[in-house]
Amino acid sequence: MLCFRTLRKCSNVLQRGSTSWVSVINHFHSSPFVKASYNPEDSPYAFMYQSQSESKFKEYNKIVYPPQDPTEPPRPVEYFHETRDLRYSPKKMWKFTAMIRGLSIDDAIKKVSFLPNRGAQILKECLLEGQKIAVKAHGIEYPSNMWIEHAYCNRGKILKGMRLAYKFPAQIKTRYCHVYIIFREGSPPEVYYPPDEMTGYEKMEDYIKKQRERRILHSL
Repeated sequence: MLCFRTLRKCSNVLQRGSTSWVSVINHFHSSPFVKASYNPEDSPYAFMYQSQSESKFKEYNKIVYPPQDPTEPPRPVEYFHETRDLRYSPKKMWKFTAMIRGLSIDDAIKKVSFLPNRGAQILKECLLEGQKIAVKAHGIEYPSNMWIEHAYCNRGKILKGMRLAYKFPAQIKTRYCHVYIIFREGSPPEVYYPPDEMTGYEKMEDYIKKQRERRILHSL
């Protein structure tokens, strides 16, 4: 409400004086610097959109497993990749992260490359960045020999601004999200999501059976 009152006072002053709207608008926040899909940390405006809370997702990379028995198969390498403060809505990014689960890294990159959405292109950058770091710093030998074990996103900071509209300023919310991807060495499984135990016909028969067995209280 204080911002609305300030704009009204400025409009009254402009009506009486000779000051232009441009000189007044320069004192208010306009956000051209948040139009990029990924904002670098060395930006002078980084404090406005970066979340203050620290994530512990990358701590999984520091886990040290006990030695294996020589008869056991070698444990595949895992890399937990995190990309924070992406300028995209988490509700829109969720469908793209769910789309690449259980795919090999090459298939995941190809799948998001053919999508025209901006969120798919942002996710492609995250996949390429995670693939490069997994090979360079986490012991995965071949860039193509890995698959997406899990991928999800959650909400980041919401930057609130306003723009001039008819009579009253309109509020603008710039949403940010964090993307988390788990890379695992090896080939992807044939079936990622476990299939249903019953077919559609068996589910229908089970539902009809339960409906017939129910007991209606206080009835004849």
